[in-house]
Formats: sequence, structure tokens, C-alpha cells
Amino acid sequence: MGKNRKRYFLIKRLKKMNLWLIANILAIFALSLMSIYSSTIPKGPGFFQKELLWFFVSAIVFVAFSLLDYHKYMKYDRYVYLFNVLMLLSVFVIGTRRLGAQRWIDLGPISIQPSEFAKIFLVLTLSSYMAKHSNERFEGFRSMMLSFLHMLPIFILIALQPDLGTSLVLLVIYASLVFINGLDWRTIFILLLAAISAIPGAYFFLLHDYQRQRVLTFLHPGEDMLGSGWNVMQSMIAIGSGGVRGKGFLENSQSKLRFLPESHTDFIGAVYLEERGFLGGVALLLLYLLLLIQILKIAEDTEERFGKLICYGIASIFFFHIFINLGMIMGIMPVTGLPLLLMSYGGSSLVFAYMMLGIVQSVKFYRG
Repeated sequence: MGKNRKRYFLIKRLKKMNLWLIANILAIFALSLMSIYSSTIPKGPGFFQKELLWFFVSAIVFVAFSLLDYHKYMKYDRYVYLFNVLMLLSVFVIGTRRLGAQRWIDLGPISIQPSEFAKIFLVLTLSSYMAKHSNERFEGFRSMMLSFLHMLPIFILIALQPDLGTSLVLLVIYASLVFINGLDWRTIFILLLAAISAIPGAYFFLLHDYQRQRVLTFLHPGEDMLGSGWNVMQSMIAIGSGGVRGKGFLENSQSKLRFLPESHTDFIGAVYLEERGFLGGVALLLLYLLLLIQILKIAEDTEERFGKLICYGIASIFFFHIFINLGMIMGIMPVTGLPLLLMSYGGSSLVFAYMMLGIVQSVKFYRG
């Protein structure tokens, strides 16, 4: 009797699955697979095969988090927060240093990047904090600072790795949730002024040399075209050569000739646009726009504050990743190392994206 009851509720949940969201995800990932295959041909089939393996792992993660009641994150928010801190601390003890940063943990044949998952854990715990204090008006500096102190340890641990891109994502998450939760406009205005005035100090005292060099390259792209500006310049050449309709599948010359070093990760968008052109870029943007609209619709249809904040927080992560990455490959944003979610090669970012989307589905399932 108990098994039949569980099966009944499982089938009931699965019937509420947002099939349009799943179709949207699969469409973007299909484009990703073609671009990864095309950009990694000179490097061998290993990248494509690993990405397929990570896709199956991510699909399991998506289903698992879809069926897990999101209310449990509020119930155990302290443990989620503690796990997040310990996970980031472990990077400094057993982490591997690559490209001047200590962000990865090697687990045999695979590597994970804890800072990727720190973003969604922060969304869950900060949303829980705000939902539990929903009876209090979220006005003024006191409430703003209390929520900021919730984020600060996570921010510091990621900034020390260093990981500028993820640190900026945390600030976007914080700003988005505080705004959605009802911070008054006067405080928002003062906060913006404080943030703008802090930029010079952050540039000179917080950024590392290579990060400052990225900012200078963004402001003066033609000064070091053979050094720090090489990737962005080659990316822009690839995008421009794609024209309106693109060169076609497997015709990405900048990647094949090894002019674009990170063509399968941060600059996967340049490979896609070279092959698919302007029209392909419009199609990809529409798919991402539809994805964001579906997440926001689930948020709007959710009356409970906790579930609503989770969806808005996840939407802000997707939007910032898309905006910064596509701006980076076109030379209108500085290089930050943020992947194009659901498109860029990498196990951590793919599992992270599917985990977030699974939680969105969970909100739809269990919101009542």
C-alpha cells in the first residue's frame, strides 16, 4: 500500500513537469554539443565524450533535484550554509592551482569547481533568511547589512581563490534578492552610490595584477593584441567572419587553426557564431530568453516568498552569465572567466546549471 502511494505521488509530480522547459534546455544543449565537437576536433574525441558523460550525470541531477521538496532547504538552511563554507575552505587545503587560481578539486579522473555550486547554495540560504524575516519590512541599512553579512564569508572565500567572475555573480545574487524582497528605493540609491565610489579602491587594492590587466585590455583593446588582448581579438574576428548565415558546421577556422585557445570553454559562443552567424546568434538568444521567461513565470505563479526568491535568484545567475559571457566574446565586456551556461564545456558548470533548473522544477512541483 505504501509503495503504491509513493508511486502515485511520483507520477503526479512527473505530470507537472514543465515539458517546454525541458525542450528548451535540450535545444540549447544540442547546439552546445555540436559546437564542442566542432571546436575540439584537433584535440581528439575525448572532450566530446566527456561532455556526453557529464550530460547523463546532469540529467540524473536534474531529476533528483526536481523531485526533492525545496522546502527542505529552508528547514536545513544552517547545514547548507555550513556545507557551503566548508566546501570553499577545502579548496585552500586540497585544491589544485591552475592558470594562477586555486579553484578546483581533483577527484581522480574528474575535477570539480566548488565556487560554481556556492552560487546556488547562497541563493537557497539567503532566500531562506529573507523568507523567515518576511514579516519585517526590508528597509534601511540595518536589514541590508544583515543580509550582506550572510553573503560576506562566501564572497571573501571565493575572492581569495581568486575568482573575480563568481564574486561578481554573488553580488548580483545579493542585489537581485534584496531588490525583489522589497528594499526601499532610497536605500537602493545610496547603495548604488556606495558601490560606484568603491570601484577605484577595489581596482587598486583588491584586484590581482592579471585581473587589472584584463580591465585595461577591455578599455584599450588595441594596445596588447598579441598578449592579453589576443583571445578577445580572435573571438571578434571569428564572430565577424561568420557573417549573417555563418560558415556552416565544422567550419570554424579560428578554433581549428588554434588562434582561439579557449574555444570550447569560455569562448564557445565565438565558435557557435562563426559557424551559425547572426541568424544563429538570434536563435540562441531567443532560446535563452524563453528559458528566463519560463523561470520567471514559475516565480510569479508562486505565492510563497521562499520559492519565489529562489526562482528569481536562479534567473539572475543565468542572466548574468549570459550577459557577461556574450559581451566578453564580442569585446564589450571584460574577460571574467564566466562560462556560457548550458553551452560551455565543463562538468561542474553543466551539473550546476541542471541542478539549478531541477530546483526550479521542484518549486513548480511543491509550491502547493
